[in-house]
Amino acid sequence: MTFLGLGSNIGDKYANLMFALDELSKHPHIWIRKKSFIYESKPMYVHNQPNYYNMVIEIDTNFEPFELLDYIKKIEIKSGRTASKIKNMPRTLDIDILAIDDLLIRSDVLNIPHIYIKDRRFVLKPWLDIAPDYILSSEKKSIAYLLKHTSDTSKLNLILETDKN
Repeated sequence: MTFLGLGSNIGDKYANLMFALDELSKHPHIWIRKKSFIYESKPMYVHNQPNYYNMVIEIDTNFEPFELLDYIKKIEIKSGRTASKIKNMPRTLDIDILAIDDLLIRSDVLNIPHIYIKDRRFVLKPWLDIAPDYILSSEKKSIAYLLKHTSDTSKLNLILETDKN
């Protein structure tokens, strides 16, 4: 199981997320299995920017992790995302690899599982929609447990329901 987190806070945020889903599903080596609901959240670190729309998807792929990373970076650029040396700035599209089975990778360019999952309600809540019992290998806890015990108390608003296959 591979889980991706998708987020957007510039332009038509819903359309940006749908663009990402379309680009991912067009690739012959990526199959979208489940999609969460979409949630709106306030920006976490740099507050003077628009709110985010976030969702989590489960995919199957035969890409190696770094190949998947390269492909999702191309989707981000195709969506209009521009490179910024400052972290956590507004973006048309952000796609993070959250977890791949029980794989553990720590490198300068890729961390799997994503290192901040347990501190991000905007990731945990949509993930709960599609895989509440998934055990995050780095924490040895389920997504449901991590959401219940996260230190992040931010509020999320359900934006709209997506087709949950």
